[in-house]
Amino acid sequence: MLFSARGARSPRSADNELYDRGCDLVEAAVAIHRSALDPAAASAVPAVLGCLEAALNELSRACTTLQEGSMQPPASAGDAGQQAVVERMEQGLTNLRVALEDAESASRAARSLAARRLAAAQRVAR
Repeated sequence: MLFSARGARSPRSADNELYDRGCDLVEAAVAIHRSALDPAAASAVPAVLGCLEAALNELSRACTTLQEGSMQPPASAGDAGQQAVVERMEQGLTNLRVALEDAESASRAARSLAARRLAAAQRVAR
């Protein structure tokens, strides 16, 4: 796996680091999409789906972390309107986490099917 060279730089604020990692995620998704356009890349599909499965698992864990820690309301936020916003945010992150877990399962199933299709194509080619 490739990791950003940013780790070699001086420490940055946590919010900048988190945002930059989100940008890295989008950049990787765009690159995967572009690479997938090439028919010659078909043999890598099962492996890429495995990578997607692992990434979706990590994103689900990230949602849990965001929900449990870094997105907690300030202690002074006690009014009903603010509480409603917090509850909607909590529900939104829960829904996102469940969707990511479902997508992880779907990726696992797709990887298995892609591997079978690739194996069948290789048998035919022989």
